[in-house]
Amino acid sequence: MSPLPSHPGTPDPSAVCPPCARCCRHVAVGIDPPDTVRRVSTALWFVYHRRISVYQSHDGDWFLNVPTDCEHLRPDGLCGVYESRPLLCREYDVEGCEGTSEEPAEKLHFEDGKSLVAWLAERRPALYRKCLAAGIVPESLRR
Repeated sequence: MSPLPSHPGTPDPSAVCPPCARCCRHVAVGIDPPDTVRRVSTALWFVYHRRISVYQSHDGDWFLNVPTDCEHLRPDGLCGVYESRPLLCREYDVEGCEGTSEEPAEKLHFEDGKSLVAWLAERRPALYRKCLAAGIVPESLRR
């Protein structure tokens, strides 16, 4: 099997990417939006785990966020395998980079059940009531 081709004229990573390495310090996996009782229950289960969060991007997509450094992240914040980095890294839009934007990376971000339930009660009251009726909101988180 031949190696993946590099982008033609691959630039020096330090000329393209700020060395903040924010995109290399977490894994984000797409999830269904918390728009049903079952999906809210799943999102709550995620955020009940320490260091795990869920967020909504500015384009409306939802993600599970796992904070973890890439094994190829160098101490200077640059990629140690830049020429042979995965396609996902190659396709990352530097224009929307967390390190170059002044706006928050996420539209919504929930790091615990308390914040997710509070948002649900305030912004999605009908769904919040369904979640209460289904018994998935612990007493300690109810509003």
